[in-house]
Amino acid sequence: MRHRLLIVIALVVLVAIGAAALVAANVMGEQRVEDHGRQPANAQPRNTHGPQDEFHRFRLGAIDGERLEPNRDDFAARTASDGPLLLFLPATRAKPAQYQRFLTTALGDGYHVLGLDYWNLGKTLSGTCEADPQCYGQVQRNRFDGTRQSEFSKVSPAGSIVSRFRDAIAHLDDVDPKGGWGRFVASNEDIAWQDIVVAGHSQGGGEAAYIAHIRPVLGALMFSSPVESLGPAHAAWMDRPGRTPASKMYAIDDVRDVFGPRIRGSWRVLGLDAPATSGGPDGPWRTDTAAPPDGWDPHAILTDIEVGTPDESHSRIIKDTTPLADDGQPRMLGLWQWLLRRFPLPIEPGPDAGATDVPQAAPTTSSGTS
Repeated sequence: MRHRLLIVIALVVLVAIGAAALVAANVMGEQRVEDHGRQPANAQPRNTHGPQDEFHRFRLGAIDGERLEPNRDDFAARTASDGPLLLFLPATRAKPAQYQRFLTTALGDGYHVLGLDYWNLGKTLSGTCEADPQCYGQVQRNRFDGTRQSEFSKVSPAGSIVSRFRDAIAHLDDVDPKGGWGRFVASNEDIAWQDIVVAGHSQGGGEAAYIAHIRPVLGALMFSSPVESLGPAHAAWMDRPGRTPASKMYAIDDVRDVFGPRIRGSWRVLGLDAPATSGGPDGPWRTDTAAPPDGWDPHAILTDIEVGTPDESHSRIIKDTTPLADDGQPRMLGLWQWLLRRFPLPIEPGPDAGATDVPQAAPTTSSGTS
């Protein structure tokens, strides 16, 4: 009898402990929503990686009470506290976690790095708009700030890139108060675009180009993008002068990319494929993986390397599935560094900057991620 009584008491204690844990979890979840998706300053990060030197992974969760979709890990890190910010936007249905090799290269060159999750689900931008010139800017503006909702894109202001960016910076400023993150968003919530290099892959690269068109950014890097032309038709916003000059914009793609004709058509309209130097060849500058010679400044680069099928070529120029050299480093490393160093940095990168070992990423497959 006494033995049975002890068992009953033990079961009651276990149930009580479980109930207390459930209540605590609900309270923490509610607090996270009340804090606009950010962890409070005294909270522990959700993993062991801090925002300095190593990638800090976090999710915003909710903004202004709205649960975000998609809701995937953002990646952030920094070395110095005074570096410019690289804001990276992944391709359609891709995640920041798939670009750790490139983001680590930027980190090694002195950038603050933020790989930002945003609404990039559903059909590709190029597949949505095709030959409709007005559609591209309408969809891209909606993804940017939540305005201009249409049948093609219904992102709310809370779920927009601008809103996610502000909350991500606020979170990073909380967990890393000495990191200099707060200077990228002023007290009136204006974003300091002049200190930000916007970069992206495929649809993300097209969004980066659009942001550079409507905001005066420090620079723009477009990988396998923009995919915003079809024959003689192209995005209408490209016909007007932008806030960021073409001299601060750089694009790169592989010659085998399945979307190559649409990408190079966009480059021509943006004026990126002018000769790299006086007397140089017309059109994009071609290379294998070697960086341009000293004194050359091409703004459109075509690589010619064996990176798989035309569909795979669209992704492997920048994703973690990029081909590696015998020493385990990305074959694209030199070109990545050359592109990242087109803009003023607070430190002079050393010869090995960005060449540190990068965590191995699991191979992924892609299909039409423009």
